[in-house]
Amino acid sequence: MSEQLKSMVRKIFEEAYNKGNLAVLDELIAPNYLRHQPPMKKVEGLEAYKKFVADIRSAYTNFNIRLEEILMDGNKTVVRITLTGKHTGKTPTLMAPPTGKEISMVGCVVSTWESGKVVEERVYNDYMGLTHQFGIVPLAVDGFV
Repeated sequence: MSEQLKSMVRKIFEEAYNKGNLAVLDELIAPNYLRHQPPMKKVEGLEAYKKFVADIRSAYTNFNIRLEEILMDGNKTVVRITLTGKHTGKTPTLMAPPTGKEISMVGCVVSTWESGKVVEERVYNDYMGLTHQFGIVPLAVDGFV
């Protein structure tokens, strides 16, 4: 099961996020999906998740998520990611106007799987680093990041 689950994780990121093939989410995301991504509001349901993925892709030219590491424990996967792209549109996560800047953000996605589909995710991204790259929030301490 572990290699199959890793393959399913890769399919979500490579097909839906990197290629924009949202139809793949129908087979891998539960209809009652719930996404916690502090400090953003929750994403509830498969259709809302599809809109979220489409919106995040449209906010960045050359959008890409690289999978750095996939870990598993029981029915949970933990994926360490690096998101890159050029910020050319409105993001669904931060209300920042397009900056035209190339960005790179690290994050972690903890997914709970049931019957071959993701039912819940907890996502932790480096939003402080991202807002610094946008030029919105200066770093408070020299050399902090």
